[in-house]
Amino acid sequence: MIEGSGVNLAYDINVKAASDYVPDDATILCGVGRMVCAWTMLEQSLEGKIALMREGMGDIRTVGARTRPTMVKLMTELRTIVAMRDRRNASILMEIAEIERDMQRIDRFRSLIVAGFQQPEPGGFACRDQRNNRLHISLEQLDAEIGALERVAERLLAV
Repeated sequence: MIEGSGVNLAYDINVKAASDYVPDDATILCGVGRMVCAWTMLEQSLEGKIALMREGMGDIRTVGARTRPTMVKLMTELRTIVAMRDRRNASILMEIAEIERDMQRIDRFRSLIVAGFQQPEPGGFACRDQRNNRLHISLEQLDAEIGALERVAERLLAV
């Protein structure tokens, strides 16, 4: 109860336990999980690719030996290695820049999903962005972003 107002707001709060989402909302939860897993797998794959590239250049130290490197650090290292490897081929660096722009867009979407998930809705779910705007994310939109992330991963690992 809010002091002095005589209004009891506790009954207005409707908290749903995570176990209450299954099985009706399993598609949503699976999609969100796929997005998170696809991003993590991209980070791990990129880290492995950089380690192989370093080894190929005679450098045996690992990427981020003490702490796990961020995607920004991994992309910076990739650009540096590619620039040293292909000094006369600027097209690869332009491709990396395009990939990085796509990754940043997908990362903003991923952050919205992870930090802003609110509740399931028909055909998708509600999210709140950093400005607290309410957004509806459709399952089709989520699947499209996961597909875009997988294509970015293929392009990136082909560099």
